[in-house]
Amino acid sequence: MKAAGVVLGVAASVVLAIALLGYAGAGTPSIAAQQGATVQAPAEEQVPVRDVVIVWCAGTPDAPPLPAPEAGPVDAVTQATAEAGNIKQIAEKLGKELEAKGLSVLVIPAEKCRDPRVIMRSRALVLGCPAYFSLPPWQMVRFFDETLYRIYRARVQLTDHVVTAFATTESCLDVLQNVLRSTRGNAVDGAVITPRRTSEEERDARVKELADRIAAGL
Repeated sequence: MKAAGVVLGVAASVVLAIALLGYAGAGTPSIAAQQGATVQAPAEEQVPVRDVVIVWCAGTPDAPPLPAPEAGPVDAVTQATAEAGNIKQIAEKLGKELEAKGLSVLVIPAEKCRDPRVIMRSRALVLGCPAYFSLPPWQMVRFFDETLYRIYRARVQLTDHVVTAFATTESCLDVLQNVLRSTRGNAVDGAVITPRRTSEEERDARVKELADRIAAGL
């Protein structure tokens, strides 16, 4: 019985010592903390520097037919422009023309261009879209609201950028160019490129002329 009591006493002492060590450890800063070490934040994602960013929209790809008004509310759908010579193809052709001049180009849909740094770390911004009721589609307006407006509110002026646009009507082009004026960029003449009323040769000629103006501005 006496031996058992001794064993229990030793065990209790060991448990108490471990508890005290744990408490002391919890209250003592680590060596890294004592030396003023800080936890490193994740590295900021790097955005490449490019010569030209072309932001375009051409309606909803593979958009289903719009139901009759009697069907009631539906999700926002903007019908895509004509398959032949649509805005997407025009944007891609413009990009290739600029790349042939030795410029680095990003051609990106408006709904995917949500990082203002993509614009700020370029040398030229080009907007392109079709006209709906003489206005840009909602995808382009969302780009204005969520990306360009952040640059505007931060009072960042794109004075070292070339800015221009292309659209399917003069009135829509005017809207795009008015938005670009708020950036304080170096504006060059845009282009009206109408797939339904022009031949492929004429569209290609207007694309080439616009590329020449952008390159000259840079």
